[in-house]
Parts: sequence; C-alpha cells; structure tokens
Amino acid sequence: MTAFQAGVVGMCLVINLFEGFDVLVIAFAASGIAKEWSLTASQVGLLLSSSLVGMALGSALIAPLSDRIGRRPHTLICLAVCAVGMLLATVSTGFWFLGVCRLLTGLGVGGMVAGLPVIITEYSPRRFRGTMIALYGTGLPVGGMLGGSVAVLVTSEYGWRAGFLVGAVLTFAILVVVALALPESLDYLISRRPEGALEKVNKLLGRMRLPAVEALPPVPPKEERGVLANVLHGREAVRTVALWVAYFFMMASFYFAESWTPLLLQHNGSSTAQGMDGGLLLNLGGLAGTLLLSVLALKVATRTLTVLAFLGAGLSYLAMSLFLGSTVVALAAAVAIGLFVNASGNGLNSIVPGLYPASVRATGVGWAMAVGRLGAFSAPALAGLLLDHGWSARSLFGLLVLPLVLVAALIAVIVSSGRWSRTSTEPAGSLSPVN
Repeated sequence: MTAFQAGVVGMCLVINLFEGFDVLVIAFAASGIAKEWSLTASQVGLLLSSSLVGMALGSALIAPLSDRIGRRPHTLICLAVCAVGMLLATVSTGFWFLGVCRLLTGLGVGGMVAGLPVIITEYSPRRFRGTMIALYGTGLPVGGMLGGSVAVLVTSEYGWRAGFLVGAVLTFAILVVVALALPESLDYLISRRPEGALEKVNKLLGRMRLPAVEALPPVPPKEERGVLANVLHGREAVRTVALWVAYFFMMASFYFAESWTPLLLQHNGSSTAQGMDGGLLLNLGGLAGTLLLSVLALKVATRTLTVLAFLGAGLSYLAMSLFLGSTVVALAAAVAIGLFVNASGNGLNSIVPGLYPASVRATGVGWAMAVGRLGAFSAPALAGLLLDHGWSARSLFGLLVLPLVLVAALIAVIVSSGRWSRTSTEPAGSLSPVN
C-alpha cells in the first residue's frame, strides 16, 4: 500500500470526521434549541431525526449517482450540499426551518458516506481492507467527540448556532482539499470507461508504483447484467435483505444512543454535566471500538468480528437498561455501547462493498445504508414519542437488546451456511489494488 493509497484512505477518514461533526452536533445543541423554542420531547425527537431522514434519502437516491458520474465529482457535490445545510442552520428562526436545514445536511451526508467505503475498498489491498475501513470508521466517533467538545466550549458563550457555524466552515475547508487532491477510482474508470479512461488509469497506476497498461481489461458479461441482477436476484437477494436487516438495527441502536443518551441520563437523575459526559464517553467507546477492530481485523475474519460486535452491543444495551440508576455503571455501559455498535457498523462497511461488482458497488452499499437510515431516523423519533407516553429510560434501552442479539445470530447463520461464499472478487484482468 503506497503513500498515495494511504493518503486517499486518510482523506476519506477526515471527510467522515467532519460529517460526523455535522450529523451529531445537533445532539449537543438539542437542549439549548428546546429551551429557546419551548419544544416537546416529540418535537426534539423529530428534529434529531430530520438529518437522518435526509441521510436515508441520500443513501437511496444520491449514492447511486457515484456509479454513474464517478466517485470524485459525487463526493464534491455531497460536501457542497452538507456545507450549505450547516450554514443555513445558523440563521434558522424556528423548528421547521431548522428541520429543513438538517434534512438538507442529511442528504449530502447520506449520499457521501455510502460512497466513501467504496473508495476505500477500491484503493486498499484486500488483506488490509477490514483495517482500513475500521480506521475510516474512527471519523464518526471522533467527529461526535469533536462536536460535543465544541458544543461545550461555544454554546455557553455564543449559543447553540455557533456549533453549526463551526461545522459549515470545516466542511467548506475539506471541500477545497477534496477538489485539489481526491482521485477518481480505478474500478470506476475500468467499469464505466469515461473519455480518456486509459490515460487516467495509467496515471493512477504510476502513482501507485504499478506498470502502465496498453489497454483496459474487458468488461465481463456479469457486470453488464445491471443493478437488479447483481443486487436483488437469487442468492444475492437473500444476502442483500439480510444485510438490510443488520444495517437497520445497527443504525437504530447507534443513532438512538447518540441522540438520546445525554438527555436520558438527565431524565433518570443524572446532572446535566453527567449527561454530557455520557454522550462524550459513548463516542470515546466508539473510537476505541473502531481502533480495536482495525487491529483485530489483521488476524481475525471481519465476519466473525462483526457477529461478536452485534452480540456485545445487545449485552451493552441490556446493562444500560438494568443499571441506568447507577451513574458509574451507566457511564461504563455508554462506553461499551459506543464500542460494540461502532465495531458492528464498521464490520458491515468492510464486508458489503466487496459483495457487489464495481459497476453497481455504490448502489448496493447505498441501498443497504438507506434501509439502515430507516432505523436511524425512526429510533430517535420513536423514543421521543414513547417518552411522551410514559415509557421509562430503562425501557427504551431494553427495547433494542433482543433485535441486536438476533442480528448477530442472523449473520452467524449466513456465514456458516456458506451464503456469504461470494466474497470480494474482481473481474479477471482487473487492475484494482483490492486484489
């Protein structure tokens, strides 16, 4: 893996970090927003979910454009949309205006985060793919930690809008960097054959210290079968639906914890500072989980690690439900939830791109993430609704225990039955470094 390839992965990590900031800063601004506009718990839940609705739409509708227009221009468009949404949020004057701003930000983030694992997959040798995806995954929890830290620093001094302004500036900055430095992917150039593809491929091969080629390899017939045949046909359909279920509950558990942990800790008797600590510790656990996965993936199959991560996430939610009344144990459980849920998500992100041919790869990943976003935006909204109807904080955490354990069992069955036998295989003659 050359310095050039490592730079591409690093750039994707930084993008993910800033987008983690953009998505999760709302959780730390929520109390200030609710106080200023006198919002109910249900309204706060809808506001927390608005960006997640946008992310679902972005993953389903915008991410597939990456397979058509290219990974690089697609990333630039999504970053621009995110930056505009964050900037508009700083001048919002009411609940609905801010909700639309968060929806716009979510559109950009959802379209982009479905494509970034694809770029990493296409620039990483197969042996290091799980590790590279896990390192990329550190961007989201670090972005959440950064968002929490900035919220603590600037909200008390300048109000909740300051956090969104910081996010807008950071996103515009990374947009400039990506415009100057992010390359197009080899797999896209080979599968779609845009004008000047051979020249661009040889330039990229040179940057990766590989010999130039005289002609591009032929596109295999299987890649020409189209999206439906490669994603929703026969055995591929069984695997795809199973992955959709896994993404749904992984994202539901992640965004419920990220959005509501600070407020639920306060709701159950903790101080405001302890609630904020819970949110920060959740992201700290997420960072630890992604780093741990990156190391273990060098020795242990990512599929096995993903099953264990889902099981650990279920047990962590159980611990939070049982011991929420003890601040020390609850904060420890928050760390565990962040660790295992982030590890399970990064495990899925390392598996899914390699299951689809290059010509439909972003579409396959985007659709899986889109279904996951249904869990992402429904979980925070449902939590607010249930709170308004008398549910306790303990019950809300307990609600996700069984689904996470069942997803672990589902993935284990798929792996053991051999339905995952179609691992990341590239067409004969492929020039991609994933081989």
